[in-house]
Amino acid sequence: MKNRLAAAVLAVAAVAAPLAVVAPTTASAAVAACTSPGWGPNDPGYSFTVGGSTSPLRTGPNSGCGVRKNVPANTEFSIDCRYVNGAGNVWYHGDVYTSGTTYVGWMYSGNLGGIYESNYASC
Repeated sequence: MKNRLAAAVLAVAAVAAPLAVVAPTTASAAVAACTSPGWGPNDPGYSFTVGGSTSPLRTGPNSGCGVRKNVPANTEFSIDCRYVNGAGNVWYHGDVYTSGTTYVGWMYSGNLGGIYESNYASC
């Protein structure tokens, strides 16, 4: 009887063990992707958003992160620092002043024109 009970317990444990592992949800993965390194005013550089369209200023250095502001074309972006995310894309942390308000966040390098007076400091 003890052998049967032990076998039953082991069989249940073997089946239940894989069920106990919970895969991260898409929302959890998105939150993890939007975490960012600390930043500071390490870089006196600036740039301008590309012409012809708006550029999203994001909450983190990843295209899946939320948008703080869709920045109008040719708006000055003041750079704090530079960061290369896990996908190998270059992002800049900084701020823009538009419509009477300053917005702080992350801008993908492809949405910026030339970089001026930058020392390319990392975040």
